Amino acid sequence: IASELDTKNNTTITVEIERILTDVYKKLTAEINTKITNELSTCLSEINTELNDNLLPKSKKSIHMMLAMPLRINNIEEACYNNFALVNASIEALQNGLIQHYVITRRNQPIDANQQSVSNHSEASNRFHISSSRTPSILGEPEEWYKRQKTNAVDAISSSSIPVSLLCSVFRKFKDLYDELSESEDNLFAYDFCIEMAKHYNYESVHNCRTDGTVYYGDGPNAYREVNVEYKKHNCSSEACPYLENCGYYLTFCAEKEEHSSYHVPNFPCFLIVISGIVINLVDMSLSEFATNFTFLGPYFFVSGAVFADVAIVDPLTPVFPLMWQKYDKAMMVSIAKTFRALKISLRLLDQYYANVDELIQDEPQTVHPMHPSFPEVIIDNKSYMVQIDSQVSTNLLWEVTLLNEQGPHLTAYVKAVKKDRYSLDTHKLLAEVGYAPEVYTTSIIPGNWILVYMEYLNNHSILNNIISNLDDQKRNSLRKKIKGIVEYLHNLGYIHRDLREGNILVYQLEGNEFDVKLIDFEWSGKVGSACYSPFMNRKTIQWPDGAEDWKLVTKNHDLF
Repeated sequence: IASELDTKNNTTITVEIERILTDVYKKLTAEINTKITNELSTCLSEINTELNDNLLPKSKKSIHMMLAMPLRINNIEEACYNNFALVNASIEALQNGLIQHYVITRRNQPIDANQQSVSNHSEASNRFHISSSRTPSILGEPEEWYKRQKTNAVDAISSSSIPVSLLCSVFRKFKDLYDELSESEDNLFAYDFCIEMAKHYNYESVHNCRTDGTVYYGDGPNAYREVNVEYKKHNCSSEACPYLENCGYYLTFCAEKEEHSSYHVPNFPCFLIVISGIVINLVDMSLSEFATNFTFLGPYFFVSGAVFADVAIVDPLTPVFPLMWQKYDKAMMVSIAKTFRALKISLRLLDQYYANVDELIQDEPQTVHPMHPSFPEVIIDNKSYMVQIDSQVSTNLLWEVTLLNEQGPHLTAYVKAVKKDRYSLDTHKLLAEVGYAPEVYTTSIIPGNWILVYMEYLNNHSILNNIISNLDDQKRNSLRKKIKGIVEYLHNLGYIHRDLREGNILVYQLEGNEFDVKLIDFEWSGKVGSACYSPFMNRKTIQWPDGAEDWKLVTKNHDLF
C-alpha cells in the first residue's frame, strides 16, 4: 500500500510541475516578446527625436543608442530566462519539500506550520523591518521628498543649524580620524575594494549581495542601526534617489524606536553609505568606435552621518569618491583609504556608545528625547561643572546653559561652539579684560576641531538695532561715541573685529547718557595685517565696505564703516 501511495503522489506531483512549467514558459515568452517590442519602439522613438532636433551634434548619441539596442534586448531576454531559471529552481525546491514533508508525515512527526511561519517572520523582523505607512523606496523619490520639504519651516537649500558632529561624539571622532594617515592594511583594503567595484555585474541584486546591507548593534527589539549601505547600479536605475532612500531607511528605523524604552536616551547615531552610479573612462575615438571604446571603472561612494534630535538630521561627512584604482592620483586613493580607516575605528566607538544605552536607561531615566548636543564637564576656578543645556539662542551655535556643581551654587552661562581655527580667542579676551566683551569663564576643545567658549550670561543687554530706535539724538550720539571708543581701543592694540554689525553689538542703557557696550562674535577677528575675510560672504542682505571681499585682508577702516 505504501509503495502504491508513493507512486500515486509522485505521479501527481510530476504532472502538476509539468503544468506549472508549461504555463510559466508561455507567460515568459509573451513577456519577452512584449518587452522587446516596447524596447524597439522606445529606441526608435528616441533616435527619431534626436535626429529631428539636431542631427549633427546628436549623431554620436543616436549611433550609440542603435549599437546598444541589441545589448539591451539581450539583457531583457537574459533577465527573463534567468527568472525562468529561478522559477524552475523554486519548483524543484518545492518538490523536494513536498517529498520531505510526505516522509516526515509517514513517520508521524507533524510540523506546526503556523508556529514555523511566526518564527521565521519574527527572525526576519529582528533583522529588518519597514513601516507600512511609507516605505524607504517611496521616501527616496525626489518628488515625494520635495512635497514633504514644502511643509517644513527650513529652507530647502539650508543645512541644519546644528551639525551632526556636534550632536554625536562618534562623528566628531570620525572627522579627526579622517585627518590622520592611513595604514598599510587600509591602503590594501581600499585598493581591493576599488578593484572589486570595477567588476561588471549584469544584475543589481548580485552586486547588492556584496555591498548592500545594514550593520546592527544588538538584536531583536534592542537592535540599533549603526551603518546602512544603499547600492544602486545607476543613479537613475529607479525613481528613488539612493541617498534619499538611505535617509528613508533611517527615518523608518527611528519611527520603530519611538515606543522603545531607549527612545529618550540616545539620538540614534548611524552612518549612511551610498554606492551608486558608474565612473566611465572615455578615450580618443572615431564616430564608429563611440559605442565600444569606453570602460566601466566602478561606482561613486560617500559617507554621511545621521542623528535624530527633534527631527532627523543627516550631514555629509566626506566628499564623493570614485571607487576606481587611480594609479597616478595617490592623494585620492589615500583619501579613500583614510575614509575606510575612520569608519572601521568609528564603528568600534559606536559599539561602545550603544553598549551604554541600557545602563543609561536604568541610571538616568529620561522623559524627553535629546534635542541638544551633549557637552563634557568643564573646570572653572578649580571647580568641576556638569553642563545642562537649557535652550538654543536663535539658530546660532550658541546655547544658554546651567553649569551644575554638587558643592556650590549653579552658574548660568552662554556656550558658543565654533571651529577652532575660526575664532580669535585673543581678541575676545583682550576686550573682556576691560569689560568690552562678555567674560570668558573657560574654553574646552572637543574632537572634530571644535572649541566651546563658556562666557558670561548677559540677561539685561539687547542688540544694537533693538535699542537705538528708542533713543533721542543726544543719547544716540553718546552711544555712537562709546562704540567708536571701543573700536579705537581695539585698533590701538593691533587687532580688528571684522564684523561690527548691529547684531554683534550688545547694549545696556545705564543712568543718564551712559551705556554698557559689549562686542561679541569674534569668528572673523584677529591681528591687523593677518586677519582676512572668510569665503562665502553674505552680499545679498549685508552691505560691506569697498575692498571687503573673500580672502582679502581686513583694514581698520572697514571696522569703522
